[in-house]
Amino acid sequence: MKTLSFTEAKQIPIPEYLSRLGFEPTYTRGYDSWYHSPLREERTPSFKVNTRLNVWFDHGSGEGGTIIDLGAKLHQCSLSEFVEKLSNENLHTLSLHREHPKIHPPENKVEVLAVKELSDPNLINYLTTRSIDLDTASLYCKEVDFRIGERVYSAIGFPNQQGAFELRNYWFKGSSSPKDFSFIDNNEKKVALLEGFTDFLSIVKIDKPEFKELVANSDFLILNSLRLLNRTIPILKDHKEVNLFLDNDLPSKEAKVSLKQKGIVFYDAAPLYTNHKDVNEYLKVLTKSKQGPAISKRRSHGYRR
Repeated sequence: MKTLSFTEAKQIPIPEYLSRLGFEPTYTRGYDSWYHSPLREERTPSFKVNTRLNVWFDHGSGEGGTIIDLGAKLHQCSLSEFVEKLSNENLHTLSLHREHPKIHPPENKVEVLAVKELSDPNLINYLTTRSIDLDTASLYCKEVDFRIGERVYSAIGFPNQQGAFELRNYWFKGSSSPKDFSFIDNNEKKVALLEGFTDFLSIVKIDKPEFKELVANSDFLILNSLRLLNRTIPILKDHKEVNLFLDNDLPSKEAKVSLKQKGIVFYDAAPLYTNHKDVNEYLKVLTKSKQGPAISKRRSHGYRR
């Protein structure tokens, strides 16, 4: 077995290593390939790999470096341990030369293979980690088998207006083409605007009067990306009442300013979950707080003699 030196390890192309782990770029511009960060959860890809320099930078966390730095973080080990791991897994068989980098490499497009009812235990468990039950998810989502390149995967699929899917599992956040917003039309006069479908699935689960009042007898407009906001303006203008459940971050604040400039009058529900990143994070905290007393009660009964 060949043991890699640090210099040899650093020559292994980061995109090829990420691809072996199941991560594919969302888009590529010049030498820069953009990914959803493999180090944390995010909706907008902010993890950049420069294929010419073979380095990465995570704009969300402010961290970056070589493939060795990335691997050590992903596997939670030392730099030396990761290089040893690379050697043991024979990853030095990846191309070590990049004399002719592709400036515009072909996109790894998502190809939907099959759509069926949710049943995969891993996907159901993923929903559980987001405090979303299968019954709720099954009303709106499907299990989607899809292919990227030669690999086939499964994900929770949420349909958009074009019949394509937003796709989520433990490691993948993407969509099939064409990208579009989703509109659940209940023929109501008010509409709730949300960024992603996990927030939508969360909002129908939150059992708080102030939330229930806002979403009762309502249509639901799920952006699937803030970049699609302008497409939804005609639908928003067609409703007498607009309730916003956007994230508590700067892009969402900018979106609210844009809506005001376009004459959309809305109620901002973000203060209802002001100490949380988004609606789903708020639901997860609520669920955990409810489970805590129940667990304590079961334990006390278990130890009673």
